[in-house]
Amino acid sequence: MSNMIGEIIDGKYDILSKLGQGGSGVVYLAKKVGTNERYAIKTLSTEEDNAIKLLERETETLKKFNHPNIVKFIEKGYNNRHRLVYLVLEYLDGQDIKTYFDGGIDLKTKLNLFLQILDAISHAHSKNIIHRDIKPDNIKIVDTDEQPQAKVLDFGIAIITTTILTNTIRSYHTPLFSAPEQINLEKVSRDSDVYSLGMTFLYLLSTEKDRIIFQDERDKNVLYQSTQLAVNPGSNLVEIFKKATDKNRENRPKLDELRKVIANFQEELTESFKIIFNITRKAEQEINDQHNFQNNILAIRNHLDSLFRENSNILYIKKSPDQHQRDENKLTIDIGLENSSKFYRGFINLDNHNSTQITVLYEITLPPNIQEQIFENGLNIKVNPIIEVGTGVKRKSDLSDLIKQIFQKEQQIKNEIANNKDLTATFEQWQSVIDIEKQIITDKKSVFEYRDKSYDKQKQILILSLIKPISIEQFDQITSPPLPVTISIRNNSPSIKQKEKQWGIGDIIDGDKSSNGELVEKLHISIGDFCLPEIIESILEKGKIETNFKAQESEIDKRRKALREIRYGDCENTTLSKVIADPANVQPIEASLIHNFFNQQLDDSQQKAVSKALATEDIFLIQGPPGTGKTSVITEIILQILDKYPNDKILISSQSNVAVDNVLTRLSRVEQKEIMCIRIGREEKIEEDAKQFEVEKAIITWQNSIRTKSLSYWQEYQENNQQILSGVKKIAHLEDVNSKYQQLQSVSHKLTQTIARFNSELIIQKDNLASIEFSDIALELISEKLELEQKILQSLEKYTAKFGIQYPEQKYLSNWINEEYKLLQNILGENQANYENFIRLQKIHEEWNAKLKRKQEDLQSIFIDKVNVVGATCLGIARFKDRKFDWVIVDEAGRSTAPETFVPMSKGRRIILVGDHQQLPPIIDQEVQKRAFNEKEIQKRLLETSLFEYLYEKLPKTNKITLNNQYRMHPHIGNLISILFYDNQVASNLVNVEEKQHHLTMFDRNICWISTSDAGEKSQERENGTSRTNDYEARVIKSVLEKIQESCELNQLQKEVGVISAYRSQIGRLESAIAPNNKQFWKNLHIIIHTVDAFQGGECDIIIYDLVRSNKQKKLGFTSDDRRLNVALSRAKQLLIIVGDDNMAYQGRTPNNISNPFKPLIEYIDSSSNYCSRRKSSDFI
Repeated sequence: MSNMIGEIIDGKYDILSKLGQGGSGVVYLAKKVGTNERYAIKTLSTEEDNAIKLLERETETLKKFNHPNIVKFIEKGYNNRHRLVYLVLEYLDGQDIKTYFDGGIDLKTKLNLFLQILDAISHAHSKNIIHRDIKPDNIKIVDTDEQPQAKVLDFGIAIITTTILTNTIRSYHTPLFSAPEQINLEKVSRDSDVYSLGMTFLYLLSTEKDRIIFQDERDKNVLYQSTQLAVNPGSNLVEIFKKATDKNRENRPKLDELRKVIANFQEELTESFKIIFNITRKAEQEINDQHNFQNNILAIRNHLDSLFRENSNILYIKKSPDQHQRDENKLTIDIGLENSSKFYRGFINLDNHNSTQITVLYEITLPPNIQEQIFENGLNIKVNPIIEVGTGVKRKSDLSDLIKQIFQKEQQIKNEIANNKDLTATFEQWQSVIDIEKQIITDKKSVFEYRDKSYDKQKQILILSLIKPISIEQFDQITSPPLPVTISIRNNSPSIKQKEKQWGIGDIIDGDKSSNGELVEKLHISIGDFCLPEIIESILEKGKIETNFKAQESEIDKRRKALREIRYGDCENTTLSKVIADPANVQPIEASLIHNFFNQQLDDSQQKAVSKALATEDIFLIQGPPGTGKTSVITEIILQILDKYPNDKILISSQSNVAVDNVLTRLSRVEQKEIMCIRIGREEKIEEDAKQFEVEKAIITWQNSIRTKSLSYWQEYQENNQQILSGVKKIAHLEDVNSKYQQLQSVSHKLTQTIARFNSELIIQKDNLASIEFSDIALELISEKLELEQKILQSLEKYTAKFGIQYPEQKYLSNWINEEYKLLQNILGENQANYENFIRLQKIHEEWNAKLKRKQEDLQSIFIDKVNVVGATCLGIARFKDRKFDWVIVDEAGRSTAPETFVPMSKGRRIILVGDHQQLPPIIDQEVQKRAFNEKEIQKRLLETSLFEYLYEKLPKTNKITLNNQYRMHPHIGNLISILFYDNQVASNLVNVEEKQHHLTMFDRNICWISTSDAGEKSQERENGTSRTNDYEARVIKSVLEKIQESCELNQLQKEVGVISAYRSQIGRLESAIAPNNKQFWKNLHIIIHTVDAFQGGECDIIIYDLVRSNKQKKLGFTSDDRRLNVALSRAKQLLIIVGDDNMAYQGRTPNNISNPFKPLIEYIDSSSNYCSRRKSSDFI
């Protein structure tokens, strides 16, 4: 193997020096070009050209390891020049464990390192990975500030090395530490790793002299005896190691058992503090009163002793925020006993700490969060307690070391808090909003008692008479919008599984007022079809109804859980919290090299987005401005992942059902690759084209696919084995003849017996019923014999006609059949084994197809395990509880709140967020906005900041990309959008201009503002609660549509027209005025009328944007949000029409003095007369 020092591998890694060399390869120290990052690179020589492909599965599994005690695998590669595979690994600046152990460390530290190693191996086993080569040389120790850390090396390298060298995974191991089955080249399992662990631990605990003897003699007893002397002779540590190194793998313990014994022994070694606890009179009295000890001092002391024993004499001590009597010479502490959930406040005198005690003042009651702080941040110690109760001489003890440790622990926590300050601030804000949402739900909960009920079966309405009438205000709160409720029922129905007496029944929709109209006395509940008759019958005559917020509470809990998992690293990618807290300092992403794209039409920015997405280790962002093909990019990313990592699992998620369905539908149309997808969610929320991916339907498709493939493969197999098939057919016919011959022999035997009985009769009388019975039986048997003989003859005729064989007389039939068998076996000759294999395969084929027709439920778990892509909304995936994913792609991430985005993110190792923070933000409930500002001073703009926007503003350029070519809009419209909203960074050069021409005679431009300013006061808006309407603009829009219809009819055009309004009330006016479903009038137009929110993601040939706002105060309201305006204008493919008061829009006043987006829009229209126009409403009405 040639020396590689000084070379640069693949343009990325500069080889600095050699770290070591073994039989299979060399390990080098390398530096990543352009950085100070150091890596260990292991090279493995190979003559196998396809070596890198052979390693695909193993190396991808290694990349999935995310454990502090396993050396991180970075990537693999193949160097053509040196003909070697190289593996890039985390570089460790430490020493091997043998050298570290021989440096004189204590036994407790050694055992702690053993536990770390066990955790690493256990983590690997949980992912079905076996190390196969555990030994001291493969364990390094890295010293950290807190404690030494064990790192297990060469995980999976045994498989990789052997795959390269021998194309098998059995032979690569170190015999000194390998299990007998591994040495004998038998099947390797987790038990084999247990054996190697036992040998490694024994070796490390033995003396150097005994290790040498063991290496020479290979006698494990040498290590057993040496280890026994090194540890407590009375411990069972050596016994468990003996079991671990048993030749019989069935006798070896599981890792958990091994861990438990080591941990218990380590606990025995833990030094306990001798502490005098002086119980004050106040604390003494509290305990006495609680337990009625009648001032029995001994009983009080025994009680405290039992509390310590309950907790194995382990307690938590934390410096208290309350300084006792503000005395600087006293250290006030909080003491926690975890198992007993008891907490006490006390103090230690500091003026004479080498001769003092802990004075227990009193028991304290703490809220759950403070209790957690004591257990998480307090000093955990084992004590040898001496309880002093009552008067008398008080003993003392030296607490100097304890005091020192308490202060050190406090400083450690302070440092951690300082280091995590940004993380805490970031997550606390999101947590605050969730807490507010939860509180709002709690505040809205109501309970109403009723005294009688009646049920209108025809209207499906339950009417309840309230015991205590409610106010009109209360009534409005539960009916605007209608709230779901539960009601009291008798739990006597076998179909009702709930034990509770409250059952979800329907929504409160109306009520009956009192005679004076000031109160509501009766409530009307819409039952609906979903409620079973037996439940209605079980409703109590008198009872209560409760507002039902279980669905909302469930959603809040999902967000809360995901936020907690991300924040504390209890998720698939434990580093996400650091990325979120400090996005500017993430590891830069270098694009992967992709030779072939499935979609050959992708532009440069789309290809770059795919290449970078595939290279991400943590999180990558793709901004997709309108019409830039983000769904095409997502589809390509999924295809490339599955091409490179066929076994990887991918989650595609979004806050929008439509976005999820679009991706799955696009994947189903890819012809080059068959992808198994499922859709999780409620059927009514899933688009029609995507319903094929519902689990039940997808399983049927999968079954049919397997059945078709199975039949095809079997037919191909039969065609390739015609000679064997011919033999099979001959034998099948012969077996049929033989079977019938056996039947004939049986019938002949019965017939002979019957005839013998006939002959035994001397006299046959006509009225002898028995004889008649015998004769009937005989006739039947003779008939059956003749019939069988005929069948045999027919079978023989077919057989001889088919295969050209002569057959003998019937009396020689048995011998002939046997001879034919021998003859066929001679014909098959060497194919006899193939024939038997053919028969076996045929049987398997038939059994498999039979099993495949079983109920789908039996196949569901198998099917889901094989699924490549799962589609679900952000909150919907929470129901898929225990599933983890290699990749999570969140589409329209700019529209979901951070906690909502965390739900799918918590389930994935690599995250790709796709969205556009220049379009619609997350929707935040108005009450949440109000309370967040009043209670936490959180501004609305901050609430509307999605995780996508937060990260996009902070991540380096290497970890995000903006797609910069739009294909939806005519270039004139596309340029308007680019200049106004994207700093002119989105080009329209690749748009097919001819396809984007509208060909309408009354419009000579692609952008037109129809001004209603000429109409004066009649064009003014009207208030409708918090919403707005504008009848004049509705009439103008109808007139514009009529002219478009005329032009389309004249020119034989068909157009899809989208009418967009910012206000929901205006949508009703537009639908009433236009009647879009009147196909007799709108023959050439397909008209869609929606709010801005409903239109994101949609597109139409023509977009008409209804501004609505026109008032003397010049208030634009929330129409002044530039993100909403961007969405409204960028839906148009051919023609963009804006209808509204342009004078007011230009001068409009905006909330919180944000910039007015209509001003630059109108200025652009006026300055681009070649592309844009302004017309009066009077031209159309």
